[in-house]
This record gives sequence, structure tokens and C-alpha cells, in this order.
Amino acid sequence: MSVEFLTPYTYLTGVDTPFRDCYILKLNNHITRVKTIKSKYSLSFLVFCLILFFGCPVVASDKEAKAHYQNAVKLSQKKQWDNAVAEFLKAAELAPQDSLIQANLGVAFSQTGMHKEALLSFEKALRLGYDSPGLRYNRGVSFARVKLMDEAIQELEAALNMDHRMVKADYDLGVIYNLQGQREKALEKVEILFKRNNKLAKKLFDQIKSSYTVVSVDDGGTLKGRVTLSGQVPRVRSFHLIHSPNIEFCSRISDGRGHRLLFDFTVSQNRGLKDTIIHLANVEKGKPFSPKMQTFHIDRCRANRYVIGARNGENILVENTDPIQHEIATYEVRNIYSDQTSNRPLPEKSSQVRSVFVREGANEFIIKCNLHPFLQTHAYLVQNPYYAVSDSEGNFSIENVPPGTYEVIAWHPFIPEQRGTITIPKKRRS
Repeated sequence: MSVEFLTPYTYLTGVDTPFRDCYILKLNNHITRVKTIKSKYSLSFLVFCLILFFGCPVVASDKEAKAHYQNAVKLSQKKQWDNAVAEFLKAAELAPQDSLIQANLGVAFSQTGMHKEALLSFEKALRLGYDSPGLRYNRGVSFARVKLMDEAIQELEAALNMDHRMVKADYDLGVIYNLQGQREKALEKVEILFKRNNKLAKKLFDQIKSSYTVVSVDDGGTLKGRVTLSGQVPRVRSFHLIHSPNIEFCSRISDGRGHRLLFDFTVSQNRGLKDTIIHLANVEKGKPFSPKMQTFHIDRCRANRYVIGARNGENILVENTDPIQHEIATYEVRNIYSDQTSNRPLPEKSSQVRSVFVREGANEFIIKCNLHPFLQTHAYLVQNPYYAVSDSEGNFSIENVPPGTYEVIAWHPFIPEQRGTITIPKKRRS
């Protein structure tokens, strides 16, 4: 197979100003504490947002009821839930018409795993006139714990209708949709959470099964070819080191005039184009992805690879062998627009793990140093492991491909992608 690129008209625009999404959770005047606990029950990934409805009983004037209530709240704050249940029950017996006592009794019951009792208390609180996003949320989680998923969805949606900022309700709905096999609905929740709470979005995404299925391939074929570039080779990008820190160290690899050069286009004498991804897009089942974690290796302010293929959700090991600090940022690219997804310092001679995590519609993920912008790698988002990166002569090979007809994509960071169709016969080369 031969792929020929024309010289691009222009470069893509530079990385836009990073977004900063600061999410503030405010429920109502009754809520003073929100926290996440680890589940001990079957829905192991369900987040439980504990909401205590603090305040004095609004119906009971009995001092004894008030004392039991306040003692129960203190015990709840100390996580002494069994004792808290006992105190709330005493308060409820003395003030049976107090909705706030019933609401908090439901919370305490839920923390001891008594979700049926919790649901009864939440129901009493509602009948007595108490309602809030937090109560609906906690009630929804208790419904999920007793496997009443339709009722759980109804309550969590009610919580979001009352307060759309409850990210944990979006997350838990995504978990339930995924358990029900509603993959697309679960992915919609990932999209909603992406900017509001990226950690929850990634946690939910990791639970959703990939649309790609791993099977054994006994009669696979091979796709081999070469990528070439026609026309004039675009000029090398030049970065003056005066604009970056650590000039003395980073200038060890330079043009001798104080510039670091970045070769976006590496073309051989016979026009072979390096660093192009060739990907078979619609292979739905086949060989597994490599279990080995990919590495972004930094040496002398330079990345070891300019282009890689990566699947959404995978982790990449970032290694810094330099005696200086780098500031590694990641960006998702959708069309020509870029959004920063992370930015953390990478101390000298250290390593850390970064996640390739983008929204639907993004096809590129960039890893770069914001202190030394010539240090960068471009990742193309692949749907399956059937891809290759062209070598210095433009050659590529994709092996063990299940027989069939597929869409083939040729992608380079600065050239519009090209698409075509290829048929792979059994145990033969195309």
C-alpha cells in the first residue's frame, strides 16, 4: 500500500490558552458536610455522597429530643454510626413528626449498610415535608444498594433536576447505566463530567467496556506500505533558547546559534515520510493491545518519539533523565482547537504517570513541556491495536489483521488525514 501526502498549506494553530474549570459544590443551607466513602457492597464503584442535614429539630421542642439529636450528629461526625443510629432513633421516638430527624436517621442507617431501613426513613422525611437534592441523592444510592436500579435512576435524576451541579449524581448514574449495559448513556455522563470533575470522569470511563473485543486471530493477514511526501518539505521549526530556562543545558543540542530545532517533517532522500500513523479504523475484534506501558522519555530536553498511537484511557510513563525540572502539560485536540487537560512539574531525574484521556471527537493528544516547547510528542487516538508508525524511510507494517475490508487512515500532526479502503485476505500481504 502506498500513501502520498501533499505539502500542507499551513501549520495547525498553536495550543490555545488552557482552560481552568473550577467546580464549586453548593447544595442548600442545611448541608454542611460532603464526603466520599469506600463501598463495602456489590456496587463497588458507586460513590456515596454523605450529606448530614444539620440543624435543630424544627417540630420538637422537647429538650430531651433535642439532646439526643445533637448527640447523634456529633457521633455521625466521628463516624460512630451504630451509636448515631441509636441516638437518632431516640430523638425520632420523642419527636416522630420531625422531618430533619428522619432524614439524618436515613443517612446513619445507610452508613451501617441498613439500606432498607434508610429508605423507610427517607420516605418518612419526604412525607413530613423535607426534600432536598442531598436527600434525593442519598435515597437514590440506597435504592442502588438494594438493586432497585430504576428507582435509583429516578432519584438521582431528581437530585440533578434540583441541583445540576451534583457531579456525584452524574457519576453514579453513569455507573448504573454501565451496569445495565447502556454503554452510550454511560459515555454521555463521562462527557458531562469531563470538565466538571475530570477524576470522576476518568474513573467512570475506566469502568466502561471497550467496543473493541479481543479474540484469537489464526488466519490474519499483513498490511505493508510506504508513506511519501510530494512537494516542498516544510521548514523546520526554530525555538530561540533565550525564551526558555536552563539555556546552558538545553543548548547542548542546538543549531549553534542559540536555537533548538523541531523537525515536524522528516523526509528521506527518496521522499519517505517518517512519523505518520497508519490505522485500520473499523476493526471491531482481533489481537490485544500491548500490555507494556508506553514511555515518554526525556533526554537533553528532547522527547524520544515525535509521534505515537494511543488509545483513550491508557496511561503513559513520563521519564525525565535530565538534571533539570520540566513542566509537562497534556492537551486534547479537537479539530484545530486545543484544551489543556493536565499540567504538573516533573522534577529532575524522576518519573510520573499521565493518562491519555480525551472527550469524544478528539483525535489527537499532545504531551509537551511548557518551559521548553520544543519538547513534545503527538499521539493519535486509535480505536484498536491495528496501527503502525512509519519509519525513517516511510515504511510501515501492520500484522495479524483479521481478514476483511477496512477503512485505512493515514495521519500526520500537520497534514489533513487521508482515508481509503483496503481488503486484507487470509494469511497474505496487502
